[in-house]
Amino acid sequence: IAEIAVPELLLESTSPYKTRRAMVLRGDGDIYLYLEDLVGPVPTTTSAVWISNFLPAPSAGDHEVPHGAPPRMGAGGTQFPGGCPDISPKAKIMWCEEGDAVALVDSEGVVAAIPGWAGRDDFYGYSRYARGRSALAWELGREARSALEAKIERSRAFWQWRLNAWDELRETGLAHLEQRLGPKEVAWPIGHGSFPEMVASTHRLAEQSIWVTATTGLSAQRMAGVEQYVEDPHLAGRIELAMARRVPGQEAAELLSSIAAIPFGRCTWLGEGHTVGGTVGAYPGFGADKAAVLLTSTPPDAADVARPDLSGLAQGSEPVTYLWVMVIDEHTFGVARGRDAHAALAHLETSGASWIQ
Repeated sequence: IAEIAVPELLLESTSPYKTRRAMVLRGDGDIYLYLEDLVGPVPTTTSAVWISNFLPAPSAGDHEVPHGAPPRMGAGGTQFPGGCPDISPKAKIMWCEEGDAVALVDSEGVVAAIPGWAGRDDFYGYSRYARGRSALAWELGREARSALEAKIERSRAFWQWRLNAWDELRETGLAHLEQRLGPKEVAWPIGHGSFPEMVASTHRLAEQSIWVTATTGLSAQRMAGVEQYVEDPHLAGRIELAMARRVPGQEAAELLSSIAAIPFGRCTWLGEGHTVGGTVGAYPGFGADKAAVLLTSTPPDAADVARPDLSGLAQGSEPVTYLWVMVIDEHTFGVARGRDAHAALAHLETSGASWIQ
């Protein structure tokens, strides 16, 4: 049995959200780009794409791969069977805005890339030096290169702006809420105290015993995975959360904080009709029978108070959707999960529930 050579770490980078890690490793004749998920207790590889062969590529069947080592790209799968050009010492790892995709770039453009949808259906990423399509890498054709390089440029501009933009984002978001809801009574930092920064502010509706708590900062970055599941991702990629109550208190802010931490703490997304939770008694501040929360931009109306219109906030050309948080019981949760959110909302309206919790 051939021995496994310890791979050489050429580059390493963790995403600003701390949920993914990328590594460029030089192994037994080939170089790979790895993407790891850091959300769980132990890092797990979500995808690994072949970048290049720095030694002559083997012909079919003439190379024994050590157990546990990544496979070598065959001569038919590389544009340089005798050995690819060296990776530039100035090459860098670039993260997309969503944090679920990564690329290795140099002065000539994309060297290799792992999109957010890689790691399944025999697709693991693109390489500048790949020929055709294989389970190790797909060729970086003209269309893919153009799309990836445009995304990289957008991401580069985003990070240059975003990492120093919190004061601007906070001011803009709170000003929007005060215009729609009235002056804030209090604002709390939420999340886990790390990037991305977020706050929750509470506003009392004029001459009403209704307090609306809403987040600011969640929409400043696109959520991961939206483009894989939504037909128009630019309409669903940015959200904020809101909750209305007839009594003041911190319960709403605490609940919004826990929900707001999900997208960028787990590298996923939340959207219309999504549910969180499922355990009876998990929300004692909202009722002993409550088991989950339902997110919707169109909660049932209340008989006495009109729901405020929170639309109008945008990030660049992309609108921000405010999702109202409704705390629901186990039966409604089952309806939402078993059928759809529309059926759950219809049930809530029939039972007298409204946007005010």
